[in-house]
Amino acid sequence: MESKDWIAIAAAFIVAIGWFVTGWLNRVKDVQQKRLEYRLRALDSFLAVWYIIDRNSAPFTDPNFLPKLETCRTNFQLYGLTDEIERFERFIKAIEQRDLSSANQLLGALLPLIRGRIRSELQIDA
Repeated sequence: MESKDWIAIAAAFIVAIGWFVTGWLNRVKDVQQKRLEYRLRALDSFLAVWYIIDRNSAPFTDPNFLPKLETCRTNFQLYGLTDEIERFERFIKAIEQRDLSSANQLLGALLPLIRGRIRSELQIDA
């Protein structure tokens, strides 16, 4: 084989490796994009619950409250981080027990956490 044959083989090998690396990097990017999409959907579902609580002194009277709370709980269970799930479950338990004092206290801790996580996921400076 001549040197030009080796150069052609090396060039083809480099192109093939580049093609595989590009495909792998695109796959990693797609997975990260999907993860971000689902995480933001989960965190955003909490805001809908919070808006109802913020607008109503008795959120249980709002017919949208329980369905939104169930959706939020499902999203947190599927896409939340461990500390988010634990805090949200304690918040749910306080609501189920109609312990308004504890629910308000847990809501006060949950709001900055969710706000911070949304900003963090979107890479927005504090």
